[in-house]
Amino acid sequence: MEIITQFINNLGNFIFIPLIFLVLMKAVGRSWAESISSAMKVGIGFIALTMVTSFMLDKMQPAITGLAKRTGSSLQAIDVGGAATAVMGFGSKVGAVIIPLCVGINIILLLLKLTDCINVDVFNLHQNASMGAIVYAYSGNFWYGLLTAGIFHMWALFMADLGAKQNEKFFNLPEGVSISHPVANTYMIFAYPMNWIFDHIPGVRKWNVTAETIQKKFGVFGDPTIVGFIIGVLLGFAGYNWSNPGDTIIQSLHLGMYLAAVMLLLPKMTSIMMEGLVPLSNAVRKKMTKAFKGRDITVGMDTALVIGNPDVIAPALLLIPVIEIIAVFLPGNKVMPMGDLSQFVFFIACMVPIFHGNIIRTWITSILMFTPGLYIASWMAKPTTQVFREFGSGAKNGVMYSSLNPSANPFTGLFAEASRLGLWSYVVIALIIVAFGYWLKKYERRQNSLAK
Repeated sequence: MEIITQFINNLGNFIFIPLIFLVLMKAVGRSWAESISSAMKVGIGFIALTMVTSFMLDKMQPAITGLAKRTGSSLQAIDVGGAATAVMGFGSKVGAVIIPLCVGINIILLLLKLTDCINVDVFNLHQNASMGAIVYAYSGNFWYGLLTAGIFHMWALFMADLGAKQNEKFFNLPEGVSISHPVANTYMIFAYPMNWIFDHIPGVRKWNVTAETIQKKFGVFGDPTIVGFIIGVLLGFAGYNWSNPGDTIIQSLHLGMYLAAVMLLLPKMTSIMMEGLVPLSNAVRKKMTKAFKGRDITVGMDTALVIGNPDVIAPALLLIPVIEIIAVFLPGNKVMPMGDLSQFVFFIACMVPIFHGNIIRTWITSILMFTPGLYIASWMAKPTTQVFREFGSGAKNGVMYSSLNPSANPFTGLFAEASRLGLWSYVVIALIIVAFGYWLKKYERRQNSLAK
């Protein structure tokens, strides 16, 4: 199994995921020509998204580093980012069994009618594996790590069902596509109570700031590219050295143009991936609908499908400098956010439809979610460092490592505490999550019957 997981890591997501799609397309009876074409577009889409998000962080990095230095940061743990934790997760002992484990869980939940989601987003199971590996390192118990990964997958599937309709409608996804991205589905649940709170705060409930309303109210200045430009310039002013004001202004203008380009390019990169995903989604859904008659089957996919939406990009960009400043001044925090900053678009995407695209609500909620997450990441820095040194890539002695994904995830903290309390706490958590999934399906079927 270690050889297999190492092979997956070596391939990378832009080869591994297209291979999975090629196999699935053939499994559902599509032609070789269509299968190869779809798989290639998915791979190209992943490369394009990686290029744009990496480009964004590379260009923002000097301003972010400058901002940290100017605020006197001396944080100990480095946020290594999702790409590094993916290698760590799949390379770990939990990662060696993560794919068959989660596929088995998915099949069981389908047969029990507790989910209607068929997850094909196999690559992002590295998030489950990483979380499980960290809890294993923290507790010293492999089975607690495995339970962590499996129960977290159950949660992702139930959340995929919960968000399916609203994501399809808001993001104009193809019929039958859901988002099964584990981390995005972690933060989505918090949007429901936060939206209720916002609705009951006088004044605040009237703040309706979306990419569309900004464009209507401010004309050309509300264009997503202009918004990206303004954010970039302001970040440059805050982070660059002002020893030479002329150079600083020019560099800030450059950063503004870079972020404007990101706002324009991300949706286009997403559309490339969509071209490859739609044929598989349609074919799988058609087959599974016949196999599970009377069920509204969805195909669970990556958040990459929706991160190009301006209502996702804008709050993610605004979140980056705020989290950097909070990390510096937050008492007791050890983690400097770095590698995962470009991944905020993936983490917060599923909250956006619940807030109906309201940028302010998404931004504030994200701040409230990731601030305590820094404490979880600090708590998990030691076990993350242990796993990263053993299974990661490029680890150095004397350096402490952590991450926002998954070390800062609320479920990482929950399962770490559960591992301290014992097996009974895992049983309780699993039963609560299964009960929630059962209630969700029961409520959904009742609503569907009323609609008919």
